[in-house]
Amino acid sequence: MLAFVASFAFAQSPLHVTTAPVAIPNANLLTDAAPADGVPDGWVTVAEKGGLSFTAGKEAGSTTVKWPAGTRASICSPQVAVPDGATLRLHSRVRGSASLEDVTAMHLHIGGPKGELHVARRRIDVGAFPWEEVEITSTVPAGGNSAFVCIEVQMQRPEAAGSFDLAPITLEALTAESRTASLPIRRIVVVSVEAFRRDHVHAYGYPRNTTPNLDGLISEGVSFDQHYAPAPYTHPSLASLITGQFPTTLGFVDNIPSLGANAPTAAELLAQAGYVTAAFNVQYVLSNRYGLNKGFHYYRNHPNDTPANVLNDELIPFLTSHQADNLFLWVHYFDPHGPYRPPARFKALFAGDPLWAADTMKLLPGERAEGAAEIPKYVYDNGKVERRHYVASYDGDLAFTDSEIGRLVDYLRLTDRDDTLVLITADHGESMTDHDRYFCHGSLYDHDLHVPMVAWGPGVVTGNGRVTGLTSHLDVLPTLLDYAGAGDLPGFAGRSLRAELEGKPSPPRGWVTSVVGRSENLRYAVHGADGLKVITDPRGALLQAWNVATDPNELAELSGKERKPAKELAKRFAAWLSGKPVVAPKKTQALDKEDEERLRALGYLE
Repeated sequence: MLAFVASFAFAQSPLHVTTAPVAIPNANLLTDAAPADGVPDGWVTVAEKGGLSFTAGKEAGSTTVKWPAGTRASICSPQVAVPDGATLRLHSRVRGSASLEDVTAMHLHIGGPKGELHVARRRIDVGAFPWEEVEITSTVPAGGNSAFVCIEVQMQRPEAAGSFDLAPITLEALTAESRTASLPIRRIVVVSVEAFRRDHVHAYGYPRNTTPNLDGLISEGVSFDQHYAPAPYTHPSLASLITGQFPTTLGFVDNIPSLGANAPTAAELLAQAGYVTAAFNVQYVLSNRYGLNKGFHYYRNHPNDTPANVLNDELIPFLTSHQADNLFLWVHYFDPHGPYRPPARFKALFAGDPLWAADTMKLLPGERAEGAAEIPKYVYDNGKVERRHYVASYDGDLAFTDSEIGRLVDYLRLTDRDDTLVLITADHGESMTDHDRYFCHGSLYDHDLHVPMVAWGPGVVTGNGRVTGLTSHLDVLPTLLDYAGAGDLPGFAGRSLRAELEGKPSPPRGWVTSVVGRSENLRYAVHGADGLKVITDPRGALLQAWNVATDPNELAELSGKERKPAKELAKRFAAWLSGKPVVAPKKTQALDKEDEERLRALGYLE
């Protein structure tokens, strides 16, 4: 359980949420005029193998869903009409039976006149567990007018059979508005960019002009120059960003588990403060499957190959329709993640320029997903083996994303009321061929952890310049709540950065921490003062040390007398770590075919 205060009250909250039920026929699957066919009235089944059966459960209104060994089957409701632009919120409860390596899921399909537009999916981890909530949130895209629900069973072992209890399924259409000027700041925007290396930002010294729009925001706002992601993978890093909790407190440090119900999110807390909350993102591990949709009134998750301009094409009309609202918006752009495939004009932008023209290094294409001294299989580009090709393509993706950040910021400038706060950061960095890790992430080197963090907002961000103190994603949520009028609440792992954004002094921080690995083999990166960085094990034992102020590429480990301050930092960290949970217990989660395919396409599975 997370022991922190996350509740605050506002008199006469301006938030007004309207919900309307969307009737799903036979929502508890119990009405069946022809039981011999095994299909509840109004529903249809699709069975690759095996089948599903439905009987009344012990709890009033519930259904027991059973299946024989080796089943791969689904059952789907009839289509129902839904309103364009509303958010659909599907809800049920499930209770597991005997523990099996099952994968089951609930799907919400949204369609229009020309066919299916979107599928939102939530995993149900079947096993021996009490009743738990299952919720899917998805905003109807433009042109959407219908939806249907599916329940899916995919057994991972051919010999396994199983069952679970299901409460009646409810579906509602939700709209939200918050249109009174009673909040301290009316518009909060958090932008995160996938796989964004800080040292490829032009304003920070990179020779290529990759980031003209971000450079302009840095010159107008505040840049946090020692900002570190708490993990080098998307899901734990951004889960920390929106909960203010360290990955090990949340119970995971990789991309597989889902966010639990015991960690309030920025959306939940800012909705409580009176904001309409919305998220537009591109990344499979940010989907309903992973639980980061909690608390959002509007939630749009796009496939990984969705480019930033397509995301903005949907986002900007949404902002126009909610221009009068007090709004918290989270946007996640995917493009710099491999495979690097920028649009043509950005692909040609840096090809053959002087920066890498002399680089003759050629690489071997590989069969592995990531982490080896070869081009990862999912990054490999049609016979290209030159390192400079991949670096230029990555930089082209950065420039393209930067142009779309500029497009979003231009819209915010045009509609600015001197009450907008924008924070721009990244989930993690990316290696090029550093430390023999080719075009991937997942390490504790700074090319994976040291990310941009820029704050901008005329009339809100009154400071100007470069902040050199240590900061982390853990500081983002406390900062947002501070600006929302909650002050600096206790219980979060980070602290508000409002003083820095207003050009005021703030107390120095001893260190910030990042983590990677499995529960039995965690490794921590601890960034301390004056560039000192150490790697420790879960007991705090010193494994490696660098001074990244003088050795930013981490090429020469500290030794001899130089290592003494590193030992002291590791000792202080070990004392702190001894009072902290290493990894919260988490249920084992099997993966189905879709999980495996999506994660493999991201380079997260072999």
